[in-house]
Amino acid sequence: MPVTRGSASTVKHQPSTHSDVVDWREKAACKDYYEQLKKKDIFFPPPGKPGSQTDAAVLVCSSCPVREECLEYALDKKELTDGIFGGKTPAERKWLHKRRQAAAGIKPKTRRKRKKT
Repeated sequence: MPVTRGSASTVKHQPSTHSDVVDWREKAACKDYYEQLKKKDIFFPPPGKPGSQTDAAVLVCSSCPVREECLEYALDKKELTDGIFGGKTPAERKWLHKRRQAAAGIKPKTRRKRKKT
């Protein structure tokens, strides 16, 4: 099931304990954006057409008090392959993830070539 973001608090996350609750979302700028402006979902632009929607989402994120927490959350959740989180596009998050792995000395996974039979 794809993850959608109708509001800042709809990210699919099932905390395993009460201490795992992601309450930083209550302070997210996008939460106010949805509640006050009732705008279309700029945080999940149509595939292949990011453009102005992406720019608008990044602008909202730029002044968000929990931008870093949002970005960390998205980097930790591999299933979040779409949407703008922490002011970063999916491609930017993928690059950050690879950079972190390289800094930690983790080699990227490579595909094995199949033997021809």
